[in-house]
Amino acid sequence: MADASSPTPPPLHDGAAGSLALPPVRSIAEVAALIEQASHDLRSSLNAIQSWGYVLDRSIDTPAAPAQRALDGIRSGMQQQVALIEEMEEAVRLLADERKPEWETTDLRAAAEEAMADKRAAAEARGVTVAPLECKSPSGQDFCVQGDGLRLAPLLRHLLIHCIWRAPTGGSVRVHLVAEADYVKFRISESPPLDRSRGASRLAVLTDFFGRGVAEAGTHSPRQSTALLLTRRMVELQGAQLTAENDNCDADNVSVCIAVRIPRQPAA
Repeated sequence: MADASSPTPPPLHDGAAGSLALPPVRSIAEVAALIEQASHDLRSSLNAIQSWGYVLDRSIDTPAAPAQRALDGIRSGMQQQVALIEEMEEAVRLLADERKPEWETTDLRAAAEEAMADKRAAAEARGVTVAPLECKSPSGQDFCVQGDGLRLAPLLRHLLIHCIWRAPTGGSVRVHLVAEADYVKFRISESPPLDRSRGASRLAVLTDFFGRGVAEAGTHSPRQSTALLLTRRMVELQGAQLTAENDNCDADNVSVCIAVRIPRQPAA
């Protein structure tokens, strides 16, 4: 017989629902924790590869040309993987951040220059040139907008890195700013000129992706880079517009550009 003074244990089940009373699940926090752990594990593997590469590099006085190219390729690949891990971590943090936009006056010319300077080393590691920023203001407008301080800079950086990864070795990425009365357009070349068939196909894919088009039954939407996936969401949270454009078209080639039209005043 139980002692009447003994405390009554808490119920294990919710009497109304008949289920275990569990704390609420914060899925975003769990995803962020998962990404953080995965990033740690990936970096551990890269550190091991780097150590073995260092051993090989010091063990061979004068490696043959193929071996040297292989070692250079390993180092370059590790640098790219580390950059992708860092971008993935930042993407998850930004997407999980539910704070409201914090609007502040932002000079897009300065923001674009800062993003280009930040990613120039990554471009050089891939043998890609980031051309000097080109600015146009037909009516003499400035390049200032009311930007979301939390998301505008990452938006520019991730869009830039997407185009750097897509550029071929020896290629270049060109960035333009165009100032209009109601918005400032940030436009960047996604790839070298493509033949008309491939260019038209890429423009259609990007247009569908930016518009969040749903794939037809039985088909799959083309995969996009993590940087472009984040860019799309950051653009939407910024209240801007993301479009694919054809620049410098001639009879045989199509130059695919990605444009972000950022309003000077935030939408209500």
